[in-house]
Order: sequence, then C-alpha cells, then structure tokens
Amino acid sequence: MLTLRRIQALQDQRSVVRLEDGRVGKIVRVDTTFPQNETVVSVYTEDARGPGIAKVSLELLSDMSEAS
Repeated sequence: MLTLRRIQALQDQRSVVRLEDGRVGKIVRVDTTFPQNETVVSVYTEDARGPGIAKVSLELLSDMSEAS
C-alpha cells in the first residue's frame, strides 16, 4: 500500500501509477479530508474510450516502479 508521502512524491516526479482495475495514469491531484483522514487521488488515464480522470482512494493505487 502506498503512503500519502509516496503518492505526493510520485505526483511531483510525474510517475505512472496503476489503478486496481489495471488502468495506468499519472496523478494530477491529491485531496485529504480532515478529521476523517480520507484521501482521494485523481489520476489522468487514457484507455480505449479516450482520456479521463479517475478518482480513487489511496488504497486502490500501486506504484509502477515497484513492479520492475
């Protein structure tokens, strides 16, 4: 599981992340609500239907650089 600090580093580096459903994209926004401490990550993806923004929770992302 990725930490909020790692997510922000990936966003700064413009690295690619993988969503739980297999799509890949780049992080464009990270929102954390307090006091719930819930994080929603907006990921720019391109698939067969075209580009779009996927809003997912922090737990549904994986770092592509960890796989190699």
